[in-house]
Amino acid sequence: MNFTDAVTLVTGCTSAFSVAICIIVITMVMLLGLCKHFMYRLASYQVAGGLLMNVATGLSFLRYAGLSPSGSSACLIIAFVNVYFTWINLLLTLGMTAHVFSYVVCRKSLAYLEKFYVAFSIIVPLFYSWVPFITHNYGQSDINLGCFIDTPNTTSRVHRDGTIEQYSLFFGPLLLFMTLDMVVITAMAVYVRRRSLVHGASVMSSSLNNPYEAHSQGLVYFCPLLAYPMFYFVIILFPCLLHMLMAFGVPTNKWLGLTVGVLLASAGWIAGAILATHLWCARTYMKRETVPFESEQQTPLMEDSER
Repeated sequence: MNFTDAVTLVTGCTSAFSVAICIIVITMVMLLGLCKHFMYRLASYQVAGGLLMNVATGLSFLRYAGLSPSGSSACLIIAFVNVYFTWINLLLTLGMTAHVFSYVVCRKSLAYLEKFYVAFSIIVPLFYSWVPFITHNYGQSDINLGCFIDTPNTTSRVHRDGTIEQYSLFFGPLLLFMTLDMVVITAMAVYVRRRSLVHGASVMSSSLNNPYEAHSQGLVYFCPLLAYPMFYFVIILFPCLLHMLMAFGVPTNKWLGLTVGVLLASAGWIAGAILATHLWCARTYMKRETVPFESEQQTPLMEDSER
């Protein structure tokens, strides 16, 4: 087995593992009846986004391994799905950060925008994911093993168009938006810390006798949601940097390519693990504070969006 085959095997297995974890975690949320809580619906959207992303990576690498239909048409469709599903995941992540920011800083729930948030994340990527169809730049990429926006190793116009589309439709916006997302998360962390010091109250306070302490307890459940964009930033950072280095002709190590493949294929199981950990921590904290898991004495973010 050569190195390329090894990368294909590892990435394909990781994608399959991620898809399985996502399905298990989403099923668990549904069986536990947690879909009625806005917080867990937000978290489930992140897991669903990771599921879609890893379905795309799995299809791409299965085709490379010869286990799925071959031919340019199949690769073209897989390339479109790869770009489209990755952008859905990105917009779901950005939208969740906006929800958390509104609750933490503005103390206002955006649950009433939930349907718009989901529809926006699904529909908007369609408006630009079709562009490489028009320019015939979807196909087998030379700089990764899967089907993607093609950049043939030539000096032709197709190469230039493919490179431009890669960075204008994918890597550029992906890195820009996630960097801004990290700036927002950092600002929220500073805000929460300053509020805690000014009011002299712990964000772990369990008393709901005054608005600040109720808001502080809400942070216990809402702030862990920020783990999703933080890990997603790490997942997409390495692929973006790798492709930028290759675009400028900088030599890259083959092990870096393996790392990138594994990271992209890990989006689903990481999101699923975060949700499972978040659920366990929430239940443990509520038991320690003697607050029933399904009681009416829940924090605002635990409430249904329709309340």
